[in-house]
Amino acid sequence: MPRRAENYDSEKDSRNGEMEISTIEKVTREKQVSRKACTMNCFKLLLAIFNIIFILVGIALLAVGIWTAVSKLYVSNVIGDTLFSAASYLLIAVGFVVICISIVGLLAVLKENKRWLKIYFGLLIFGFLILIVAAILAIVFKGEVESVMVNSMRKSLIESYGSDKVITDSWDKLQTELECCAISRKSLGPYVLFNFPYKDGLNPKNDNEIESQDSWPIYKRTEFYGRQLKIGDGDRKYVPPSCCVVDKKTKDYKSLKHCQFFSTGPPSNFESTFTNDYLLYQGCYDKAKELVLGQSDIIVALGFVFAFLMVAGMVVTFFLLRSLNDEAEDEVKRRREPDNL
Repeated sequence: MPRRAENYDSEKDSRNGEMEISTIEKVTREKQVSRKACTMNCFKLLLAIFNIIFILVGIALLAVGIWTAVSKLYVSNVIGDTLFSAASYLLIAVGFVVICISIVGLLAVLKENKRWLKIYFGLLIFGFLILIVAAILAIVFKGEVESVMVNSMRKSLIESYGSDKVITDSWDKLQTELECCAISRKSLGPYVLFNFPYKDGLNPKNDNEIESQDSWPIYKRTEFYGRQLKIGDGDRKYVPPSCCVVDKKTKDYKSLKHCQFFSTGPPSNFESTFTNDYLLYQGCYDKAKELVLGQSDIIVALGFVFAFLMVAGMVVTFFLLRSLNDEAEDEVKRRREPDNL
C-alpha cells in the first residue's frame, strides 16, 4: 500500500510538472504571437502611410505635368525641340504610375493578402526602373538642351517669326511672360544665317550692331520685318510689341512707338549709345534655359528621391510578407497541438 501511494504521488507530480511546462510554453507562445502581431500591424500602418503620401505626391506630379504641358507648350516651339513637352508628358506618366502603384499597395494592406502584396512588390520594382530611366533621360535632356538650344531658337525666330502663326505666337508669349526680347543682348557666337543680309538687303553697319546679332537686329532677318519694307524708314517697326516694356499698373505698353522705333538708339539705331527705356534689353535665351533646365532638375530630383522611397517600400513590403508567412506557420502549429485536436 505505501508503495502504491508513492507511485500515485509520483505520477501526480509528473502530470502537474507537465501541465506547468505546457502552461509556460503556451504563455511564451502567446507572447511571441502577440509580439509578431504588433510588428505586423506596425508594418501595415507604415505601408499604409507610405502609400497615402505617394498618392498625394502622384496627384501633385499629375497636376504639375498637365499645367506645364498646357500652359508652357509654347517653349517647345521656341527652342525648336519637343524634349520640353516630352518632359511634361513624362511627369504626367510618372504621376499616373505612382498613383496606380499606391492604390494597389493600399488594397494589399487592407486585404492582408500575400498575392496582392507580391503584385505590389513587383509594381514597386517596375516603378523604380521607370523613375531611374526618367532621371537618366532628364540628365541627357539637360545636356542636349545646352548644346542645341541657341541655334534652335535662332532658326525658329529667323525662319518662322511673322510667317508661321504658331511659332510667332509662341515667341510673343515667351517674350511677354519672361519679359525678354530676342535671344541674347550680346552675340552667343557665329551662326550660318548671320552671314546673309537683312530682309532689306543691308548688312550690319558697325561693330555694335554685329555684337548684337542675337538681340533686336535678328528681327530684321524675319518675315515680320520684311513686311515693314513697304513703310517709310521712320514708321517701320523694328521689333514686335512683345519686346516692349509693359506698365505694371496699367498692364499696357508704356510706349509702343518709341519702343519699336527709336531714332537715337536701339532697336533702329546702333551708332548711338542712348538707352531706350521702353524696350526690353534682356534676351530670352538665359531665361528660357533656366525654365527648361528647371523642369529637367525637377524630374532628376523626383526620380532619385522616389526611387529611394520605393526601395524603402520594397523593404517594408518584404517584412510584411514575412510576418504574414510567420503568422500562417504559427496558425498551422497551433492547430496541430494536442489540445486543438
